[in-house]
Amino acid sequence: MIKVGNLHDMMTDISWLDTLRGEVFSKEGIKRPKEGGKPEGAEGDKEWQNAIDAGYNPTDVYFEMFDQNNIVTSIPKFHTCGRSRHWWITKMNPGNFMPMHIDPHTKQQKNTDRFWIPLQDWEHGHIFMYENLSISNYLKGDVYQYNNSQAIHGAANIGLTARAVLQITLYEEE
Repeated sequence: MIKVGNLHDMMTDISWLDTLRGEVFSKEGIKRPKEGGKPEGAEGDKEWQNAIDAGYNPTDVYFEMFDQNNIVTSIPKFHTCGRSRHWWITKMNPGNFMPMHIDPHTKQQKNTDRFWIPLQDWEHGHIFMYENLSISNYLKGDVYQYNNSQAIHGAANIGLTARAVLQITLYEEE
């Protein structure tokens, strides 16, 4: 995972980021995985089965998800190099966690690039793992790109405040 910059340096107006964070922090999102059940696309998924075998409860809610279906604030159109764009926001409240996993959609989409953009500065207890790296001390609007869109990753919030991240995937249509 590499830091490719910060939205402050890439855009003239990033006030939408604060508006977005405020909206996400003021309401509940869609409980994930799948309202407290098996994640979509996880049928036969090795990482999901490994998590269950390790003792994770498959009916726990790991985070809340927001996207264009449950959020009013719009996300600017980033340059996509002619590819389609899929975005969502994950909000993890204190005590939430997400076992190490590979997102199923990246296995199905072609020529994917993944980006991870925190909506607030890093706080103690906000944990993001990408393969063997722990990402910390990030700033609101930092843009990180996955070296491999199918890399294993996970997150936890053992802090005292909610944590929210905008995630963007660029991909080619089949």
